[in-house]
Amino acid sequence: MTSLLGEPDQEAPASEGPLPSIGVWWPMLESPLQLEILEHPTAPLRGVVVRRIFELCDLEHSPVPRSGVRLGPNERAYIAGWVHAVDWM
Repeated sequence: MTSLLGEPDQEAPASEGPLPSIGVWWPMLESPLQLEILEHPTAPLRGVVVRRIFELCDLEHSPVPRSGVRLGPNERAYIAGWVHAVDWM
């Protein structure tokens, strides 16, 4: 059995990456932006999306990464679980 949490040689967890914790911003993110991420979860996030995430987390005065921001495996797993839970409702 494998797990995305705590395995060595994996991408850095979200808390160590450029984005705030996904559990904070994902539920507040507007549906069009959520759908954009869901369409291509491994693609780099557009600057507008990253900026909105920082705004939702009250980090608008923090430096926002300009490019190459991607969701890590734990963030993608969170979204997959969220989509699964929403589908059951």
